[in-house]
Amino acid sequence: MKIIFFGDTHLNKKNPARIQFVETFVRDVCTDADMVFILGDLFEFYHGYDGYIYPWYHGIVDAFKDVTGQGRPVYFLEGNHEFDMGAFFQLYSGIRCVKNMVIDVEGKRTFIAHGDEFTTNPLLRFLKTPFIYGVMNLFGPRLSWRIAMGLSLFMSKKKKGNSEKVMLIFRDYAEKKLDEGFDVVILAHSHMADRVEGNSGNGTTVYLNTGDFIRDRTYVEYTSETGFMVKEYKPYIH
Repeated sequence: MKIIFFGDTHLNKKNPARIQFVETFVRDVCTDADMVFILGDLFEFYHGYDGYIYPWYHGIVDAFKDVTGQGRPVYFLEGNHEFDMGAFFQLYSGIRCVKNMVIDVEGKRTFIAHGDEFTTNPLLRFLKTPFIYGVMNLFGPRLSWRIAMGLSLFMSKKKKGNSEKVMLIFRDYAEKKLDEGFDVVILAHSHMADRVEGNSGNGTTVYLNTGDFIRDRTYVEYTSETGFMVKEYKPYIH
């Protein structure tokens, strides 16, 4: 079995090279996976509209569509830059969009989420409400995009460096989830790859963070042979 987990690419129409890099990763690494999990913030901004895919995102969405078209499940765990992916996005791409998930990975009870559940940003909490989604629907994709880009400075820090304090916050959150009975916790959002093993009454536990895929090229891979590991993407030379 092979499962891929990655996130925090923050794709934007102003950086087509970044989009192409992620497309290459999908085609190189994800096409032979049994399951793929996008742990949020794939996009700098996305709100789903009926019958509409942002033109600059068509390439990456179609790359995932090729994966799901082969019968390989792809799951999208909405991050703090995604605001209701919408039914059309799911229908078009074949991707299942959820907030968080609990899955069984060969006997390991695994909790998966973007990792922004404990955000203290009041603006972000307000933006993720049915009222704002309704306003976005009224404005339409082009106007909503322009407004979102104007607000993006308040949605998250543009430059995320390594912070021991933040890393410990995520480890503490993961430990609480492990104490709830999970064997594995996988998060993103911190932009810091991490892997911490522990022990419980049921055996070894592990917390992993996928890290910053663009800056550090890190992601998480599970295989039956090696278990859960943080890996660095090294593009194949064709």
